[in-house]
Amino acid sequence: MALNAATDQQYHLLDQDGTADDQMDQLQGDHDTVSRDAIGAQSHADEDASWQAAKSTKKRKQEALERRRGSAGLQDQVKTGTPTFKKLPKLPPLPKDDYKIVIRPNQGLPLRNILTPTLAQAIIEACQAGIRDDHFILRINPGSNIAILSTKYEEVADKVRLIRALVLNGRAHAVRAYAANGDDTLRGVIHGVPMNTSTETLMAHLRVRTHGVEIITARMIGTTKSAAITFFGPTLPRTVYYYGGELRCYPFRPTIQVCKVCREKGHRADVCPHPDRPICRLCGLTNPTDGHPCSISCASCGEAHPTGDPTCKKRLKPPKPKQPQVQAGHSDKLQQGTSNDPPRTKNLRWFSSEEEENAYKSADDKHSSRSRSRSPGRKPHPPSKKSAPAPTQQNLHRGPPGGGAKGNGGDQGCTQQASSLPVSWAEAVAPKSACTPPITQNVHYQAVIAENKQLKQRLDKYENKIMWLEKQLAQLMGATPKTTVQASQNLTSHPSEKLRDNGHIQPQSTPPRDPVANIGTEQTATNPTLQQQLQLMQQHILQQTEAQMKQFFVEFQDLKRYVHESLDKETKRRRKQSQTRSQESDAKSMLTSNAESTPTSSHHGN
Repeated sequence: MALNAATDQQYHLLDQDGTADDQMDQLQGDHDTVSRDAIGAQSHADEDASWQAAKSTKKRKQEALERRRGSAGLQDQVKTGTPTFKKLPKLPPLPKDDYKIVIRPNQGLPLRNILTPTLAQAIIEACQAGIRDDHFILRINPGSNIAILSTKYEEVADKVRLIRALVLNGRAHAVRAYAANGDDTLRGVIHGVPMNTSTETLMAHLRVRTHGVEIITARMIGTTKSAAITFFGPTLPRTVYYYGGELRCYPFRPTIQVCKVCREKGHRADVCPHPDRPICRLCGLTNPTDGHPCSISCASCGEAHPTGDPTCKKRLKPPKPKQPQVQAGHSDKLQQGTSNDPPRTKNLRWFSSEEEENAYKSADDKHSSRSRSRSPGRKPHPPSKKSAPAPTQQNLHRGPPGGGAKGNGGDQGCTQQASSLPVSWAEAVAPKSACTPPITQNVHYQAVIAENKQLKQRLDKYENKIMWLEKQLAQLMGATPKTTVQASQNLTSHPSEKLRDNGHIQPQSTPPRDPVANIGTEQTATNPTLQQQLQLMQQHILQQTEAQMKQFFVEFQDLKRYVHESLDKETKRRRKQSQTRSQESDAKSMLTSNAESTPTSSHHGN
């Protein structure tokens, strides 16, 4: 009895320690290991905050959600003597832009024994037939004993997250549903926050100064003084501010899930499918007897400390190294083993859309393939002691001969320029790369130049029209009263023919009227109206011209920046190639000289 009481007290203390979840718990809403009472006492406010965070994250998603399965359960099966099974192939990822709702049952409901269609029917019945089977995709994760529902409809996700019980095989089972954030968010941990601080207080007084980073949600980790914060942005901030005080933000490292009830890996104690399994929670002995020799053993590493102890070396997962993104074309070459160049990272885009970038890449690939097919192969030259000179800045900016011919002439000019330079043995045997076409042959560059020309023509047209309108206004304001009255009558009777292209007003036959009697009234009523119309037309033309000039200036700046970046990259690439060829030539020359000196020395020795 004393041993059982000490065991219960020890696990009660362990349940109070805040732990971080693994990568699967990141998809499941990032909830830490807590006791059954803590799960049942969570308020609806926290669930609403999680739902709002999921909705805001979905709007900013940029990458696909990837799911990974842990393989640590196989090692545990080997240790306990259970038979091992062949690992099933990985399931395809769920739609990346869908809402993900995690359904977590209480203890005693193993989802591995329930068919997915049966669980889906229970979900539809729990929503009172408010959803259909073609509105969602349901997937069961037997390792974590949870179910994930993916849907693109916000109404369906809102109804499913409110489910509190499911009827399976004629029996009601309590469940808990919540929205997941996804893999495109970043998580950090801060220390020194008062215990039991609510999520509303954290969100109201937390702020970050890192550009492009936003705080999505924040929560306390168990009963500790640490808080977990979920960020959306390209990088994890180093510091955050709580009530104005600066706190260091550390990366969130997920833990390896180990159940303290059945001592199996892959799920937590609150969703254990075998809560009544006869096993000692301290040493892991199956069917223990009272008074058996018990030595504390960790289910993760096997050392002499309780499972989930903060000092466990295998409690946290190691951080995953970040690999640079490799272009699709280069990755195919690496798989085929035909590429000798180092992997190229993805360059920054200056295009306005993905379609424009794809069109540019396809055109560039076609041009490079034609250049490689037309370039004649060169035979290796004998070793040379002189290395190829490094390309100068003048050679880099020099265009093809013949004034920059287009089409095939551009390729031939580039080939002739390359062949005119001194060729070393290292350069001859080095892999030949396609000639880079000049920027003037780029399709998008030519389109920008043509649009620039059209904008200039329209600007000149608008300037001439403004000058003509100002001239007409001056003539009308300085005309005699009789002429002004006659012009106003013409404009009033024929508004569609107010002004002619030649700048004159067409007189029309009107009945004779007394100009002296009507001069004051008509001049007062007509001149302001005509002047207002001309001013409105002038303002409209100026606004259109200003907007077009601003757009042209932005496009010109983008094009200029792209040209400079392309020239800098080409300069660095050629300089690096020249250095590599020089080193290879020197090494070959040294080997040749050693080979020539060896027969000579042997001859003198004989």
